[in-house]
Amino acid sequence: LFRQKTDILHPKDLSHLNGFASIWCSIENILLAATAEDYCCTLRIPLGNEEEWTRKVLRFPVEYRFPCIIAIGKKRADAKEIQQKEYSMIERIHYDRWE
Repeated sequence: LFRQKTDILHPKDLSHLNGFASIWCSIENILLAATAEDYCCTLRIPLGNEEEWTRKVLRFPVEYRFPCIIAIGKKRADAKEIQQKEYSMIERIHYDRWE
């Protein structure tokens, strides 16, 4: 949860988005820390009335925002791991041109 004092969709200037930007830095660090401890994690950004529903269930004040739900846990022993696709940096990075 974070407290946003201004409307993030209509900020007066960039500094009015500091709370919003800071919470996402914190979320990133939570995900990195969990991964470093060999936990699996994912997040879900609330859609539709999910923020309303979560506010009702958890009873947090209306002046607080909830940017996402973070799920953290240990993977199952038989969990299937998705392999990353390998790319050649030499083929992907272009200098002084667009391709």
